[in-house]
Formats: sequence, structure tokens, C-alpha cells
Amino acid sequence: NAKKTQEKLLFDILRSNRSSDIGGRYGFSELSSAEAFRGVPLSEYEDYKAAIDRIRAGDSQVLTTEPVDLLHPTSGSTDGTKLIPYTRALLRQFRAAIDPWIGTLYLSCPSLFWGSHYWSISPSTRSTPDPGAKMPIGFASDAEYLGVTQRWLTRILFAVPSEISQVTDQRAFDYLTLLFLAREKNLRLISVWHASFLTVMISEIGNHKKHIVNDIRTGKIRKDLAISSDLRELLESSLGRDPRRADELEGIDTAVRAFPGNIWPRLRLISCWTNGHSQPWIAELRERFPAALVQGKGLIATEGVVSFPVGWTHRVCAVRSHFFEFVDTVTGEACFLWEITPEKEYSVIITTGGGLYRYRLHDLVRVSGFFCRVPCLEFISRDNLVSDIVGEKLNGRHVADCICRVQRECAIPFDFAMLAPLSDQEATGYVLYVQVQEGVDVDYGRLAALLDDALCANFNYRHARQISQLHPVRVFQIRRDADAAYRRYCAGNGMKAGEIKLPALSTDTRWDVVFDGGLVA
Repeated sequence: NAKKTQEKLLFDILRSNRSSDIGGRYGFSELSSAEAFRGVPLSEYEDYKAAIDRIRAGDSQVLTTEPVDLLHPTSGSTDGTKLIPYTRALLRQFRAAIDPWIGTLYLSCPSLFWGSHYWSISPSTRSTPDPGAKMPIGFASDAEYLGVTQRWLTRILFAVPSEISQVTDQRAFDYLTLLFLAREKNLRLISVWHASFLTVMISEIGNHKKHIVNDIRTGKIRKDLAISSDLRELLESSLGRDPRRADELEGIDTAVRAFPGNIWPRLRLISCWTNGHSQPWIAELRERFPAALVQGKGLIATEGVVSFPVGWTHRVCAVRSHFFEFVDTVTGEACFLWEITPEKEYSVIITTGGGLYRYRLHDLVRVSGFFCRVPCLEFISRDNLVSDIVGEKLNGRHVADCICRVQRECAIPFDFAMLAPLSDQEATGYVLYVQVQEGVDVDYGRLAALLDDALCANFNYRHARQISQLHPVRVFQIRRDADAAYRRYCAGNGMKAGEIKLPALSTDTRWDVVFDGGLVA
């Protein structure tokens, strides 16, 4: 009963936080219905910034009555950091979705218990608070999202030791991840956020094969990595010597298409995003790992869990985690979870135990059906990504649709494609940064013209083009490693691996110095 479950959850949140400053301001103790709760205004992160600054300085009972344990940093783009308050209530809400996700995962694929797993973690980015701050910033480990039982399982089943999260140097972190994964022949499950993270990572095994084989053979980690002696000793004790595995790896040809499936012949499941702009990488994963099933992840943000996967086709709304509302993209009206209808698109609003009330996530979802009378949600795109140089207001969703349409018309599989503004005195306009498979013949002039025509469906863009405010779309051919260069750039701007998404549109104007290549049209 989604309605009953959601209403109980809402009133538990309101009752628990009625003594907080925000609870007094909006009269939480007097709200007697979900409809009355709509008197609380919709909010953005900027509406909470002053309150979060108070929490960081040590003030209590600001957004929640329960103490805030830490502020967790997040970012949805290459600029700006948000600090999200985490309470014990919020962690319980996360686990209300994580537990059934993991439980159904093992029930549907019991053979996962008979091997090792890799769940993507990020290098340590824990911040050092300024002298006036009284609140920890960030988790020490991603495993803190998990309960006691899950943490115990991670120590037994994980192929990569959790201590690797203490490595702060990105180069060392990447190599050590590859080293421990290559050492484990009986790898059964890989869980990453974006499929491209995995495709880029495995492509690097060939480049480091000599070092990996030597380190596995000797049980000693190469000396040129930037890690402390204590951490090196700890990781080497987990690595150990394995000459037999070293011999197996030495005999594997990393240049053949069977690689890397021949490194992990028992891999049964890959969990990653399958929605949005990820299809080219999903297709590559299925080709590289034909024996493994690919399970699409649900929609998870640092602020809360929107949905989680059940089986191979359902991504079910986390009805027991947070209180949800959905803004109808056509009417602009806010609907409760029990009011949304199939095949319609909505923008997600959440109310959580961490002190965010009627908070706009700016994630656009489509109701794809129901599972046990609970809506299943398919992530479409961000709904607030807009590029506006001269008033054209290009929307990220529209740009993604245009790129897909041009790709189909040209019959060219893009390995990477992203539109971004490039402003100079002579040619202000947009550039399509694109990488295609080596040897594919491309008419880049036609590609640019088709994309420019498609973007002209946006009235403001068409008007800017007609009066020459914007020049026609140009094409920047990326010669190699587009995805890796993108990720390095984002990581250099403070983003964690799990936060990095590959958008169809970027508002950053610096990509011409990030990618290896040049303008070809």
C-alpha cells in the first residue's frame, strides 16, 4: 500500500523534526495530512546553504532534531560542491533500499556467493575542515552506507580491499584497483556506476600488464606508486604471492576481442547505469563479457535513493526510504507517489530524514510500469542542465535527443559525443566533441550540419542562428581516450568516481584543451 506507507513515513519525519528550527518555522507539529505538507515551499540546495553553514559551525537542531553526524560532499557538475547533512535516520532510509536490492540480487543469482566481487569505490577525498568547522566532512569509506552484515560480507567477498579507499593519488588508486582485480580469477560480480568507467579501466590492463604480472608473482607492489609505507605494507599483505595466477595472466593476449572475458571467465553479473546516455558502453560490455548479465542500477543521489533494481527489468521506487513527490512536466503540478501514472514524465522531489524537505533533485524520470503496485521509474536526464550563451537556452534532454537522432541518420556509432559552448571573438557557438571507432569513415561536415538543423527545433537557438549571434555547430574530432580524459578532468575538479556522469551537454568551455584532437568541421 504505497499511499499508507508514504504517509506514515512523512508523518514520522515531521514528528521527529518538529522541534528543529525549520520544523518550528513551517509548523510541522500542526501538519495533519500530506496535502497540508504542500504548504512547505519547494526547495533547492541554495535554500539550505545558510542552515548547512550553521550545522558546519556546530549548531544543532537546525534542520533535524536528531544530531547531524557529518556533511557529505557531492557535485552534479564540474563546478561547485554541495554538503549534504547525514543523520542516522537518513542512513536507515538508504538501507531500506540497499538491503532489498542486495537481497534480491543474491536470491536471483546464488552463484555470486561462490566467488569474489568488485564494488566500485573512490579514492579518499575526505576534506580537512577549516579551523572554525565542528562537523566532519565526508565518509571515511563508501562502506559506511552499509549495515553491519553487509560490511562483514564486504571483508569476505571483495576482491579489492577496502583500505584502497585511503589512497589519495589517482594514478596509484587506478593501478592498485587493476592489480587486485587481475589477481582474482574467480570474480563473479562487478558493480560500477557508469559502464564507461569499467570499459576505460579494463583497457588499461594491457598497458600495465608487465607490472601487474610482476607484482602478483612477487607479492610486492611496484615502488613508483605514491602510497605511504604503512598502507603499502597493509595492501601487500592482502595481495600475497601467486605465481600460478601470474603465469595465467602472462599468457593472456590483451589485444584480442575475448579480452577481458578471458581474465574473469566466471563473471556472471555487471551492475551499472543502463539509462540515459550510456547505451554505447553497455553494448561494448555485452560484447566483451557475453557470459555476464547486465543489471541496470536504480537512481541514487547523495541526497537520497529514488529507485533500486529488482530482477533484470524493474527499477522500483524506494517507497520505504523517503517521502516522494513528482512534478508533472506537462502541467507543472506536484503529484504524490500514489497519483503518478504510467508513461508520463516527472521531476523528482524528496523529503528525507537528513533534513531536506520538498527538495528538488532535478532528476527527470518516466513511469515505466508497476511492481507489486509500486511505480517503476526510468531515469531520463537531468531537468536543469541548460546552456545559455546568448539567450538560446539549450536543454540537456533536447541535446541528447538531437545527438541520438543524428547518430542514427549517419549510421555512425559514437564512442563519445558531447556538445559544449566555445566562445571566441570570431566564432561564438557550439562544438560537438566526438570520438568514433578507428577506421570509420565520417563526413564531419554533414554531421555538423545535421546536428545544427536538429538543434534549430529550439526556437531561441534558431533565432540566434538566424541573426548570427551563434555560428553553426562545429565538430572537434577526439583522437583517443575521450572517456579517460573526461574522467581525469572531472576528478581534477574534485568529483568522485561515482558522481561522474557522461552528459550530452556541458556548459564548460574548456574541453578543447582537455581532449586530444582538433576541429575538423
